[in-house]
Amino acid sequence: MLPEFPFVRSSAPDTDTLGVELAEHAPVTRASYRGAEIWVALSSHAARQVVTDPRFSRRAAVEPAGPKVGNAVPDLLISMDGEEHAHARRLFAKAFTPRMVARMRPWITGLVSDLLDAVERKGPPLDLVEHFTAPLPVTVICQLLGVPYADRDQFMAWTDRMLGDTGFTPDEIAEGIGNLQRYMAKLVERKRREPGDDLTTELIAVGGITEDQLVNNLFLMLGAGHDTTLKQLSNSLLLLLSRRHEYVWLVEDPGLVPGAVEELLRYLLLSPTGLLVRVAVEDVELGGEWIRAGETVAVLHHVANRDPAVFACPNELDLTRPEANKHLSFGAGPHFCLGAPLARLELTTALTQLTERLPGLRLAVPAAEVPWKEGGLQRGPRALPVEW
Repeated sequence: MLPEFPFVRSSAPDTDTLGVELAEHAPVTRASYRGAEIWVALSSHAARQVVTDPRFSRRAAVEPAGPKVGNAVPDLLISMDGEEHAHARRLFAKAFTPRMVARMRPWITGLVSDLLDAVERKGPPLDLVEHFTAPLPVTVICQLLGVPYADRDQFMAWTDRMLGDTGFTPDEIAEGIGNLQRYMAKLVERKRREPGDDLTTELIAVGGITEDQLVNNLFLMLGAGHDTTLKQLSNSLLLLLSRRHEYVWLVEDPGLVPGAVEELLRYLLLSPTGLLVRVAVEDVELGGEWIRAGETVAVLHHVANRDPAVFACPNELDLTRPEANKHLSFGAGPHFCLGAPLARLELTTALTQLTERLPGLRLAVPAAEVPWKEGGLQRGPRALPVEW
């Protein structure tokens, strides 16, 4: 009998125990998903092949006849292949540059400092999600895209629907996607009339990007962009505070923080499904198995990040791990995450200042009592009660 995909059925576990166990026996496995059979890439080599080999298609996965895994939205960079993808990505990359991220560094440093000022003024106990890990990436994405911060509650609620948090129905998820698309269409229209110093204005000026590509990719950045960083930061802090000696280690040696960010990206389970499936467009050998044309392949990055062929003692958290940056948490190849430098900057700045400002930070409840958002594509705590 085939294992049911995804292998993790609740948001609370921080390790895909079954996925790691299956990977010990084979780099690729069959699984059952909603009554259909799919392939799942588990080893680092197999996962990397799927996300870099053009014979595994994202476009085929979002066609009407494609597998119903996740939400298919056309005109997204993550839904394109080949030259179509390369052309669109080159256009977006003209605005989403390392220079732009470097320009935001002092502003993000100031934002983190301001948020921690407010945390200290409020005093313990408090919810770190509400007062720190949520407002940080939301404020950054608003600044980046030129979105009014006053609209944050509205688009965060739509994002929860888009990502299926708390188990929304398909109609409610579609409604959330539609609301985000309409919101960004209005923003683009306004930025054409009133340009600003933001990524939306820069992308409009690039030219060659269709209106649908512009609106849909901006709504993805607005929604999924902030939510991914929010949950990665929340999960990182929960793990560090539940093993408080690790947090103390960063307090005592701030130079470890950049490497710790990479190790936390490698170690943590963020998406039980891996998010983006692909469809083979011809027969392909993968991990000793033949994937036939038309078959679906999911990639579990978090399991690939536990591959002993790449990482020594992979199931242990090691904040000094020299090979930690070989993880696949941002993908690889043509679809490597454009937002990776910005996410790294936010995570590193947040951990650096938090460990400096609040060296006595600790959980206010047992880790087992931390409440989780359930039903979403990405896992994260609903609240993170702390004291110091």
